[in-house]
Amino acid sequence: MTNKALNWGLLSTARINHALIPPLRVSKRNRLLAVGSRSQESADRYAGEWKIPRAHGSYESLLADPEIDVIYNPLPNHLHAEWTIKAVEAGKHVLCEKPLALSVEEVDAIQAAARKHGRVVAEAFMYRHHPQTLKVQELVKNGSLGTLKLIRGAFSYVLSGAGNVRLNPEWGGGSIWDVGCYPISYARTVVGELPLEVFGWQVTGESGIDDSFSGQMRFADDIHAQFYSSFVTQFHVFMEIVGSEGTLNIPNPFKPGVGA
Repeated sequence: MTNKALNWGLLSTARINHALIPPLRVSKRNRLLAVGSRSQESADRYAGEWKIPRAHGSYESLLADPEIDVIYNPLPNHLHAEWTIKAVEAGKHVLCEKPLALSVEEVDAIQAAARKHGRVVAEAFMYRHHPQTLKVQELVKNGSLGTLKLIRGAFSYVLSGAGNVRLNPEWGGGSIWDVGCYPISYARTVVGELPLEVFGWQVTGESGIDDSFSGQMRFADDIHAQFYSSFVTQFHVFMEIVGSEGTLNIPNPFKPGVGA
């Protein structure tokens, strides 16, 4: 990789773009060049509002832009794999919102496309790169907690509003895809290995998605992880790492420095 600035394109005008635009603006290695929407009118309006140089009236047009190096994919969950693969096939690197995909088969297809076209695809878990997380990994690795035994975590909040895409099972709705993936990812990041066994239970809501989900993972060396997610319990976020010599509590693990 050279020191060339990377040109970014936003695949849609999703609200979560607001979290990415300011960092791109201050980064010396990155430049927000374009946005794509389902109509030219929508793209023009969004580009004007956010002072983005180029507006594409379709997702296909954005992917065809030869000056775009990286695509940010914040589409609804069920479209992540499809449009990530299309972007890779168009020669773009991809930062895809979580969850990266909704099945093992989709993950395998994304991996195959990335390898075939020599492109990088990353899932947008920003916490992995935050100094707080790096310090947690350091404390675990250097034995400050003793031998790692247990990791516990949760992410829950009350979801209200009829028609929310998170309540649509066909669109990849459910608490585990929306927020449960955070404690799962965090535990795997801390351990640094794939779990040997995984199982869990869900409470199914009226629309068919999991309103709540509780699960466990077993890793090598008898390391266990427990996680919980919910749309029907009050806001509750934490990670706890237990070792033979001490316990580390992390009250704001997923968005360090950001208030609840």
